[in-house]
Amino acid sequence: MRTMFILLVIILSALTSGGCLAPASVTPVSPSLPNLTGTWTGPMEGYDEDTGFTDYHDLSIAMVIEEQHGRLFSGHFLLSSNSTEWTIYFAGAIGRDNTTLTITERDGGYCLGEVVAPDEIELTYMQDGSPYSIAVDYLKRE
Repeated sequence: MRTMFILLVIILSALTSGGCLAPASVTPVSPSLPNLTGTWTGPMEGYDEDTGFTDYHDLSIAMVIEEQHGRLFSGHFLLSSNSTEWTIYFAGAIGRDNTTLTITERDGGYCLGEVVAPDEIELTYMQDGSPYSIAVDYLKRE
């Protein structure tokens, strides 16, 4: 009886120390670091304090990412309406998951975003203060 008990303890010790009875931990694999350089364009919709909800039908947007060093990148937004253009400079970072984006603009305003596909980004722009606004940009690389 004592021999059987010792044998049972040895078997259980071997199983638990070898990981057979412990649940396996799975580490999710994040996608590889995306290359964001290039020109991204697409529609946007939002809400502005002064005008309310809008699809910005008279305004076009291009996000030009000129440089990328690892997870950091920089460039400018080019906004056009009729014969008027604005250039807004920015810098950004790619999150540790290689899909989330955080962007800050030189003159104020921020974007949070996500790499949806290799050539598709969705950004949420936020401007606090007065007038405040928020917009969602659906951008594809040209």
